[in-house]
Amino acid sequence: MKKLLICSIPMKKEVERTVYASDDLSLPVSDKPYMYPINSFLSQKADDSDEYKVLLLVKNDGNPYYEKNAEDFKKELGDVFASVGAKAEFVMIDTEFSGEKEIPEQLMGRIVDEIEVGDHIMADITYGPKELPIVIFSALGFAEKFLECDIDNIVYGKADFEDGKVVRTEIWDMSPLYYLSSVTNTIQCDDPEKARKMLKSLLSL
Repeated sequence: MKKLLICSIPMKKEVERTVYASDDLSLPVSDKPYMYPINSFLSQKADDSDEYKVLLLVKNDGNPYYEKNAEDFKKELGDVFASVGAKAEFVMIDTEFSGEKEIPEQLMGRIVDEIEVGDHIMADITYGPKELPIVIFSALGFAEKFLECDIDNIVYGKADFEDGKVVRTEIWDMSPLYYLSSVTNTIQCDDPEKARKMLKSLLSL
């Protein structure tokens, strides 16, 4: 099956390997350490019928670290796919690390350009600057509404630190957070209090 993976690549100097825990049966993970939580998940999920287009979102901040991190991601995922027989095509999408409003607009457009009609999409939003999850969610919303795409998984690797060292890590499914925006878009109401009640009713379903 053809699938699309969107992953934010960090700008920091070192990305530690860690064993990710999961209490979610829909997010099985490896007992081996990985730099990227999505790769821990895919080591248990991918199979030889999968063909992935992998979008690597990188921010050019003037340092070379993001380049090494992108290569490390390719190697880590490549090793996973080699072991299960899956295939991957990598597409680097780089934008400046800037507060200019045109930058996220351009990034969203470039992401959408790579999405094909009917894609099954997953994303890893663990790393990268704060605006990336917002841009990714917006692109996913467009793909779901207009390109007949399915959003399979949105993962985030949560980490606890002690003295600057990672001591506990866990993989979370952030799909419910993505669908919160969809809930508000379904409400059609011009009465503030009635709108509040409608939102609470929808959230309780």
